[in-house]
Amino acid sequence: MTRTTSESIYLSKSFLAFISVMTMLAIAGGYQLSRIFSQVDMAAAQRSVQLLDIEESLDDAAIGLGRQVQEWKDMLLRANDKLRYDSHQKAFRESSIGVQYALLEAKAAMRDIGMDTADIDDLIVEHKSLLSEYLIAHSKLKPSMKESSSHVDMQIVGIDRKLQQDIASVKAGISAFAKQQMYRTPETQGNRYWMIGLLGATSLFFMAMFGFVFARLFIRPEN
Repeated sequence: MTRTTSESIYLSKSFLAFISVMTMLAIAGGYQLSRIFSQVDMAAAQRSVQLLDIEESLDDAAIGLGRQVQEWKDMLLRANDKLRYDSHQKAFRESSIGVQYALLEAKAAMRDIGMDTADIDDLIVEHKSLLSEYLIAHSKLKPSMKESSSHVDMQIVGIDRKLQQDIASVKAGISAFAKQQMYRTPETQGNRYWMIGLLGATSLFFMAMFGFVFARLFIRPEN
């Protein structure tokens, strides 16, 4: 085997090794990039689910508050019927607990995705204050007096409206935020295309650079 043939075989093997290394680097880079995209997709999907959970919890709080108000009225109407009065009083307490639980669920979900929970904290405090107003009014109830129920109810009529409006306002803010996240999807997709293009350009640059170094080191000019 001549020297020229040996050098050709050596150069061929070196060139193949170079191509193999570059290919492996490109594959590794693409794999890492795909993993990043996958993690971003999973995080975005999880965030969307949590935002929906927050909205559902706020819906539960609003429904529970409406039930609390209705049970209060039914309780006063049945003040002279102990059995039915006790039943509505129990339902009133359960609905009050349900409102607090729903608000705490919303707060936990917001905290999990790094959102500010100040608005939910305000709703929790507002509901506790509302419940205190109900209990104060209830302490003045005198079932033996015919007009007592009406007088007690008049003391707090409409007192729940502000809380209902505040819950709706917080939910509207969450919904707007969720839509904003959804509208960012095309922008995120555009960034992905840009990153893929950058990866391709970088790979070509390094291949060209290593090719130049390879040529300088291993290819000798013929005498």
